[in-house]
Amino acid sequence: MRDDKPTAVVTGGTGGIGRACAVELGRRGYRVLIVGRDSARAAAVLADLDGSFVRADLASMRETARAADEIAARAPRLDALLLCAGVLALAPEWTEEGMERTLALNYLSRHLLVRRLLPLLTVAPSGRVVLVANAGRYRDTLDLTDPHLRQGGRGLGVVSGRTQFANDLLAVELADRLGDTRVEVSCVYPGLVATDVFAQARGVPRPVRAAAALVQRLLGAAPSVAARGPVTLATDPAMTGGFFGPGPRRLRIPARAADPARRAALWTLAEDLVGPWLPSGPRRFPDGHDPERPAHGQGRVQGLGVQLGGKRA
Repeated sequence: MRDDKPTAVVTGGTGGIGRACAVELGRRGYRVLIVGRDSARAAAVLADLDGSFVRADLASMRETARAADEIAARAPRLDALLLCAGVLALAPEWTEEGMERTLALNYLSRHLLVRRLLPLLTVAPSGRVVLVANAGRYRDTLDLTDPHLRQGGRGLGVVSGRTQFANDLLAVELADRLGDTRVEVSCVYPGLVATDVFAQARGVPRPVRAAAALVQRLLGAAPSVAARGPVTLATDPAMTGGFFGPGPRRLRIPARAADPARRAALWTLAEDLVGPWLPSGPRRFPDGHDPERPAHGQGRVQGLGVQLGGKRA
């Protein structure tokens, strides 16, 4: 690959917001690596783009780690990582690796991809991590003593909502840990979008799923419109990290997402859960960051209401 052309990775890039993000990034001159499960749909997206397809089921940590290795083999640097893949579920399911599927896909795969791709992001002029989630709209229903819901539990807040709150914590914690690098971290809420998220929802009665999908199609924004926020955060050098949405409208970060103890506890749990698939050797960030020792108070997250330092020039 030529080193002068910016490169972006988009998970969930074969459909919905992810596909729209991939298309817009290609229009803006990016080489795009799409991560997904359907090679035929990926080929249709990539027909008019400069890019390639990385096939992986991101509910599997083994496949997520393999996808990260494939990306590293294809790109000398990574300018943007847009994490769009996700699922809506009201009932828990479990993967072959023993993890609750919604947590694995919506959160743990993101943590693992970021951890493995950080070396590529930090060598870019201004690496961007964009978490497409709900940006502070869900309350804290995350039970760290039972992350895989083996003790029971169902419903939107218990199954899916906790993974959205986990993304809030990840965005703030990651921005804090990367405060003296050039990497910017954002969490963006795209709003109601006309995608297949309700039609493909898991654990939802069929009539409810059909009704919700109809409302979504009638009232939701087109994916191409919803993609503007994530793509702007990934490409505009004037944009700094924080919470946003819909679009590039900056939001205040809720206190529950900024809680240092809660952030650190989730980080430690995630490191344990994805530990077998982390790179070998000491678990350290670039520039000496140590994931086992939170460095709260050294980074900067706009919208937090507290000052956390500044970026490295």
